[in-house]
Amino acid sequence: MMKKSKKILLRGAAFAASLLLLCILGYHLLLVHYANTFPYGTWINGVYCTGLSVESVNRLLCQQEYDAVLTVVDENGVEYELDCSDFVTNLDYTEGIEQIRGQIPSGQDFSEKTYVIAPKVTVDEERLIAYLATASPFDLVEETYVSKITLEYTDTGYVMSNSGVETLDFDLSCEKILGAIQNAEAFLDLVEAGCYSSESYNASDRLLLEVWRQIGEYTENHHIVISADEGENTLTELELLEFLAKDENGLPLLNENGSIYCDTEKVESYFSQIRTETSTRNNSWDFTTHDGQVVEVNKGNYGRVLSNADAAAESLTELLNQSSCDETITLEYTYYPSSAIDNDYGRAISSTYVEVDISGQHCYMYEDGELIWESDCVTGDVAKGRDTPTGVYYIEYKQKNRTLKGEDYETFVNYWMHFYDGCGFHDAYWRSSFGGEIYLKNGSHGCVNLPLAKAKELYSLISSGMTVIVY
Repeated sequence: MMKKSKKILLRGAAFAASLLLLCILGYHLLLVHYANTFPYGTWINGVYCTGLSVESVNRLLCQQEYDAVLTVVDENGVEYELDCSDFVTNLDYTEGIEQIRGQIPSGQDFSEKTYVIAPKVTVDEERLIAYLATASPFDLVEETYVSKITLEYTDTGYVMSNSGVETLDFDLSCEKILGAIQNAEAFLDLVEAGCYSSESYNASDRLLLEVWRQIGEYTENHHIVISADEGENTLTELELLEFLAKDENGLPLLNENGSIYCDTEKVESYFSQIRTETSTRNNSWDFTTHDGQVVEVNKGNYGRVLSNADAAAESLTELLNQSSCDETITLEYTYYPSSAIDNDYGRAISSTYVEVDISGQHCYMYEDGELIWESDCVTGDVAKGRDTPTGVYYIEYKQKNRTLKGEDYETFVNYWMHFYDGCGFHDAYWRSSFGGEIYLKNGSHGCVNLPLAKAKELYSLISSGMTVIVY
């Protein structure tokens, strides 16, 4: 009986051992089975993943309906729902699935585990940005935008101001929304995301800022000196800005390359003005007569003329349209006579001159301001319209024994001193008297007639280039 009981016990132990071995073997087989798949009781985003590989789980998750709505909140707390489904081109949960698989221990406890992960989202950025431009609240950005930048041209140059008003930055908002969609976020507060800024500008303000930047570079990088006989003048910032092409509001215009540029007509006008102000030939002169009277003497051939105004304008235009320069433009003057340069660069009448007083019918010669010669004379015939031209002239040449010819005369003179357009001083042997009112009805053809002896004296005193004042 005891032998039989012992045999039963041995059989029971063998069976138990076999069963344990089978369990151990089964457990290890399960471990091997789930080594590259998810263990029992694994749920991800509502999908039962037990025994599935990472690739299989990703495929199942991508088949689920994806909630592509992003709620955007503006500065006033107003919420806008943005349906992103039209812009999502691809979903991929692989990274999140692999992280979960790596966290699961090698052992199997047969308990259920639930996970929630977000996919990596691929977005059609161009379509998204195009849509946002017409969607609230971004469609009102331009309408509600208050310009922060003002640029004004004043007597001291351009003045730029920035009000610093905070506005919605469209570009930054697009960037933040794109990131939110890519990270599968459901909520975006534009204020917290920093999308409202005093440094966010609309297209108009950005243009003004760019113009302001170019103005600074323009004045800083252009160093131009205008050199004339009497000295040099460096163009100031304000003078440089005067050359810019501007719109009706005084703001610089941009060329096809988006750069400020100079107005050719303004440059030409600048040198035209210089020519008018500095050229003294045909100028009006204030002259103090022999008796102390100050008279205005108009025109004449005495003085100087700016001779390279056009070439200077062309050079300045070229320099101003370069990105930078450090150049000198030299003004060239022609002097009539050449000695006029000695008289304050042709801007003053010399102190040695011959004075012709038509109303007094008398001539005077001064040397360094002192009277050294004088004589009665006869000037152009007023009745016949042959008046001697008034103005400031100079002796162009002198000649002895000259035959003067005109339409109705041919006259020999001993002393000829020409000063302007066929007019000059000469002796008039055919006249018995000079001065008085002879010139009113029996004057010359326009010359200044002198007694022979006085003409001889003047001829010896006078020289080419000497100033002649007729009034």
